[in-house]
Amino acid sequence: MRLCTECHWDGWDRVVDIYPERSDTLPAYINDPDKYKLIILEKGAIEISSEGRTRVVKAPALIGLSQKDVLEYRILQGIKVCILFFNPTVIREEFTYERIDAGEFNEAWGTSIYQDYFLIRYVSETTNVCDHVIELPLNGLKRLKELFTAAEKELHGQKDGFWPCRSRSYLIEILFYIVYSFIEVAPDENVSPEQDDFSAITEYLNEHIDEQISVDTITKKFAINKNKLNDLFMKQASMTWHDYLLTLRIDLAKSMLINTELPINEVASRVGYPDAGYFAKIFKHVTGKTPSLYRGK
Repeated sequence: MRLCTECHWDGWDRVVDIYPERSDTLPAYINDPDKYKLIILEKGAIEISSEGRTRVVKAPALIGLSQKDVLEYRILQGIKVCILFFNPTVIREEFTYERIDAGEFNEAWGTSIYQDYFLIRYVSETTNVCDHVIELPLNGLKRLKELFTAAEKELHGQKDGFWPCRSRSYLIEILFYIVYSFIEVAPDENVSPEQDDFSAITEYLNEHIDEQISVDTITKKFAINKNKLNDLFMKQASMTWHDYLLTLRIDLAKSMLINTELPINEVASRVGYPDAGYFAKIFKHVTGKTPSLYRGK
């Protein structure tokens, strides 16, 4: 079975190396040796095993697999899953399995290619499948399903000529959301109340990255005053909450600009700036380049 999406337009032989699937089981090709997989466990429970370790995974949860991983599993309770199969070259053509597995991009710190590699590192570098599991809060499951559905709609609907890069952009956003909501800011085992609050707020910022977010929004939702909010972010991230949100938005915009051909106004809207002119002004202030120049660099 070809785990990719072919264009159904006459005369356009385009193939996008992403394949979405919804199922009430794990398909026989879940261990396909040519694809990464993101498995969103929406319902049920499974037991997974790897190298002598066993772990029970209960919904809601996420499992990320590289092309080398072999998922040994037993369904404990009826499941419902959303699965994205993809080849990492769909994000950047440089991301071949040979170059990733050789560790070539680990030393590219500070470059745009490292920023993109960072999105797939959790899948590519983790050695034991039991460590690939992320337990999701309900709002995290909801957001991942929204992004999965958006990618699925583009891949199946192919409504205009931007469907290939738009579907890729949703994959990028899914990976971005996973990394910056559940990996990069994951609290330690001996979590402090401050770490817990920081993780909850950053997850919220990621979840609503395309929306207008004010300080009042945050202070009311998390019952924290403005000074304590900024103190929290200065202590945990060495920047204010607003600068943290700005960094998230600009980083996601950078990845979409470099790796897709989406119109700049659409990229702006996706990262929370309905006014493309204002987005361009902010982007240039942060990066020193306009979005168009950054895309063409």
